Amino acid sequence: MSLPDTPTPPRYFLVNDERALLIDTEGGLCLLHPQRLNSLDPIRHPFPGDITNSALIGEHFLVSTWVERDLSLARLALLDLREPIKSGIEMSELRVAVDAGKSNHHHVAGAVWSHILDAEPLALCEHEGSIVFCTHHRGIYRIGINSEEIWRRKPLTWDLLSDLPDGDVVINLVSVGDSIWVFSLGGGWAEIEGSSGQVIRKGIHQFKSSTQQVWHGEGGNWLLGLSENRMAWWDSESERISVVNVNGSIQDACMNEGSWFITGWRQDLLWSEAQFNSNPVTGVRAEIGCKIVNRSGEGIWVLDNRGQWSTFAIGGNSP
Repeated sequence: MSLPDTPTPPRYFLVNDERALLIDTEGGLCLLHPQRLNSLDPIRHPFPGDITNSALIGEHFLVSTWVERDLSLARLALLDLREPIKSGIEMSELRVAVDAGKSNHHHVAGAVWSHILDAEPLALCEHEGSIVFCTHHRGIYRIGINSEEIWRRKPLTWDLLSDLPDGDVVINLVSVGDSIWVFSLGGGWAEIEGSSGQVIRKGIHQFKSSTQQVWHGEGGNWLLGLSENRMAWWDSESERISVVNVNGSIQDACMNEGSWFITGWRQDLLWSEAQFNSNPVTGVRAEIGCKIVNRSGEGIWVLDNRGQWSTFAIGGNSP
């Protein structure tokens, strides 16, 4: 079988039981059929700039951050995906508004709410139907679906990272059970209470590489994409860590039955528990894998940087 190409090259692909959403490399949004994955609407651009963080909230909502670095603008907004996605102000119009000192008059088109951010948004996740996000040098916030504040906390710091430039900069927030896990560029990690933002425990991975992306698997298992073409498997319960080299940056990963299915720079990788202390099995792919999707009885599929779907490159390992 085959799956249809996405209408434009993907940056993010978000999916739940009710929705499949494409976010392209230029900040465009498009709903796809959740099973057939064909586009249901044209690409729309609710606000100029890159979409830097996104999460589906419940069955019907999308929360995202839009950043236009050339104009030093950032927005945090919630869209109701039951309503048509709308295109908003054009970049040329926004530049005129900035020059006139009126950029604050413009928000994300069609949003339930849209807020101006005075610091760069670094990471975002869904937690129990609410939104947790972090901004640079400001802190971590949890807000409800109606944008009401639940709590805020000051930025996390790690003493041993104080001399490392940007070592404390948060790169990922992940909701796991009652907790939110925070990961920093310099290898810092922390588990904080979802109900209050208080720190439960924290530590530092001394990888001698920066942490670029993080995925949570089953139990206490984590996969960390590192700089310098490396990745790490961290079992936070037994405190085991294994680090291996890869061809290039890891783009996506998911865990199934104790094994990591991983895609990235022209390769797919299968890393099983039995191989924890050795190199994963690798398979070659023609392009860069961007997103892994487990299609139940159809196995693992990969969406690449061209917007084309293909089966996972390592055969005989479908869940």
